[in-house]
Amino acid sequence: MEQNNRLKICVHTLGCKVNQYESELICEKFASNGDEIVGEDEFADVYIINTCTVTGTADKKSRQFIRRMKRINPEAVIVVTGCYAQVSKEEVEQIDEVDIVIGNNLKSTIYEKVHENYNKKKIPGDKIVNVLNYSELSFYENMGKNNNLNKSRSRAYIKIEDGCNRFCSYCMIPFARGPIRSRDKSDIIEEAKTLIENGVKEIVLTGINTALYGFDFNSNVDYPLADLIREINSINGDFRIRLSSLEPTVVDVNDVMNLVGYEKLCRHLHLSVQSGSNNVLQNMNRSYNVNDYINIVTALKEFDPLYGITTDIIVGFPSETEKDFAESMSLVKDTEFCRIHAFKYSERKNTKAASLSGKISEKIKNERIKKLINEGRKASYNFIKKNIGTYHKLLTEERYGDYISGYTGNYIKTYVNDPEKKLKTDEFYEVKIEEVFKDGCLASLKVVE
Repeated sequence: MEQNNRLKICVHTLGCKVNQYESELICEKFASNGDEIVGEDEFADVYIINTCTVTGTADKKSRQFIRRMKRINPEAVIVVTGCYAQVSKEEVEQIDEVDIVIGNNLKSTIYEKVHENYNKKKIPGDKIVNVLNYSELSFYENMGKNNNLNKSRSRAYIKIEDGCNRFCSYCMIPFARGPIRSRDKSDIIEEAKTLIENGVKEIVLTGINTALYGFDFNSNVDYPLADLIREINSINGDFRIRLSSLEPTVVDVNDVMNLVGYEKLCRHLHLSVQSGSNNVLQNMNRSYNVNDYINIVTALKEFDPLYGITTDIIVGFPSETEKDFAESMSLVKDTEFCRIHAFKYSERKNTKAASLSGKISEKIKNERIKKLINEGRKASYNFIKKNIGTYHKLLTEERYGDYISGYTGNYIKTYVNDPEKKLKTDEFYEVKIEEVFKDGCLASLKVVE
């Protein structure tokens, strides 16, 4: 530890964009009070692990990182927060290397807990545990605002809501995050304006179930999310808006089409279908059928044939037959997905799916996910090919040798050959997509005549 109680802090984040946003605010709180944020492979006085519990693998990764960090500095204070800490506090508390356990909705207290206890003599087995019960997750935790200081100007997240009340049969997240708590709209608008003034080019609106934003408000607004986007869209500046995801368990065709007309909103949506089988969707407690989902996709493609749609699909859900899996494969073949995220079903304790019969073997899960990933790659390839010869607004983010890369509005990873390094990162450029390239496409700058 440096003089004047200035600590070196490392924050490691697993899981969703909400966790990423909250980790950024944790870092800002420490940094703004004089502490130093260091990388994951560096020596730190305090390691904060912001965990995920969506799968058993996520829990395992959290434990592995905890032990790895303790090896770097055996005297470090280890803080575990996030969804794994929330739903498995006793299990986390039993990990020898852990010193402080902080649940969700209390992440704003981490700075104070660390500084209050850092210099106290450690007593073996004496740990600080502060985790709210589910019934106490009743308010939106104000962690401050993301100013995106000293970070890339290409993209910044804004959290707009917490919690979910859908209770899909396989999912732990409603238990980990609690019911819907939406953030005050004026706070969101203020944060968006600050980020745009600081040069951020893409605002990503995120939440545990983003589509539920405002459902807990007593207002006369028909669709609060559309109203929020309308106000952000009206802010002056050269920027774009991206939605992190929308749940078909919440939105229908009319809801989606109420969003797409805003000119600053990216023509890309992440719509998690989870399965192409109505039988599996029913067992998952998803409140739509495949035809409902296809209707949304069809409406988006009619609005813009190049609209980018990404999705999640689970394989190996209990009682998923070969016919059910074939229906998922057919959906991927027939739908022009920009990208799919494929997952093997992971049993989570206390969920309804954990008690279902018809468990699928790991061997079959592995076979199915390989087929699904391969089909997803074909879908991505075909979507990119359909974009060849079209013009898009590219936001540059990184350099790879002679190439500069970023994403188009419809979420295609795009590379531009720039050996002389004339192009800048964190800037918009009009480009023409030329060919499929690497994990995306190769593009050229639009020629201005």
